Amino acid sequence: MKTWSSKKITILAAIIALNVALSYVVHIPVPATSGFVNLVEAGIFVAALTMGSGAGFLVGAFSGGLLDLFAGYPQWLIFSFVIHGLEGYIAGMAIAKSTWAQAIALIVASIVMIIGYVFAGAILYNWAAGWASIVGNLGQCVFGAVIALIILPFLKGRISIK
Repeated sequence: MKTWSSKKITILAAIIALNVALSYVVHIPVPATSGFVNLVEAGIFVAALTMGSGAGFLVGAFSGGLLDLFAGYPQWLIFSFVIHGLEGYIAGMAIAKSTWAQAIALIVASIVMIIGYVFAGAILYNWAAGWASIVGNLGQCVFGAVIALIILPFLKGRISIK
């Protein structure tokens, strides 16, 4: 079993806290789904592509879950924990790969997130709510991926902890 240093754990905790804070401040409520669009993907993707699948999972799961809890959407907490955790894990599979491989990993991770929220919306409310979530989640994923891919070159070698 691979162990993580206290430095890596501290960096992950800081990324989760920053990701939750930024996403909480910048979020747009979506009445049709009783949810909201935010910046959480940017932090998930940055953590995943700089520190790998395990870090992507943890940042995704805890950022998504805590954000729902603090923003007043506790009914989404478990779904967000699982969905964003899987999204981060998948994105992290492209660590140390080419920009194209990273972009493909982000697309696959985003598709998993979008499909996950379609089912979550259907379970919590109805299929109409699930389908209504697609546009907002697609925009959220694209925006997060663009931000991550823009800032990644500036972070290389600065937060990468193996």
